[in-house]
Amino acid sequence: MGFIRDQQGIMNRYLREKSTWAGHLENTRNFILSSFTNDAIETVAVLGSGWLLDVPLDGLRARFKRVFLVDIHHPPQIRKKTELMEDVELIEADLSGGAAEQLWHLKREKGSPTTNDLLAKINLSAPLDHINPDAVISVNLLNQLDIILCDFLKGLGSFQQETPDLFRSAIQQFHIQWISRYPGCLIMDVMEIREDKGGQSDSKSLLYTPLPEGIRRDRWNWDFDTLGTYHPEALTRMEVQAVEWR
Repeated sequence: MGFIRDQQGIMNRYLREKSTWAGHLENTRNFILSSFTNDAIETVAVLGSGWLLDVPLDGLRARFKRVFLVDIHHPPQIRKKTELMEDVELIEADLSGGAAEQLWHLKREKGSPTTNDLLAKINLSAPLDHINPDAVISVNLLNQLDIILCDFLKGLGSFQQETPDLFRSAIQQFHIQWISRYPGCLIMDVMEIREDKGGQSDSKSLLYTPLPEGIRRDRWNWDFDTLGTYHPEALTRMEVQAVEWR
């Protein structure tokens, strides 16, 4: 469905954009480490851990008894890095609430289902109930959940005569409702801004459901692609928001 390809693409882009990503990654790690300071948290689940570029793993291990790293796939390099860390557990899970697996099976059906058809057939359910962490961290994940699924559905012929906004909203809303059951923090791209060589810019929202109000918030810009490989001959910048709640 493109999850592993997308994950490798993140690393490839990081290697090209390492210096311009540095500020965003530092801001993300600092926001995470500043969270949960007044709570008796012993176990924490990091959702969308990926390559750990934006995850302050050493800092989390120093503060919590157990750290769960959760993603749909863990790169072999991360498995190797963490294999001797007894306080770290890798979990592979569909963080879209089961939408990815269900859509994979729906692809066998003939026709191009509408958004309403898809939403009627998909039953979203909370993952990770078997570990029940004390807190969760959703790290640069929320908008990725719906982007990959929508790209997959477009490849099957869905969304040809309609926008997928309702579907995106359902996926993001479920994620927010699920993680809001725990103390947590979330960092995500909320706006994509594209600027061409002539200085003309346009933007599109990546957020399709309200974020929690929280007790602490921050925002910053991230120069995501300065080489024009994401949008040809254009600089792509992300507006990032972070929020912590209890």
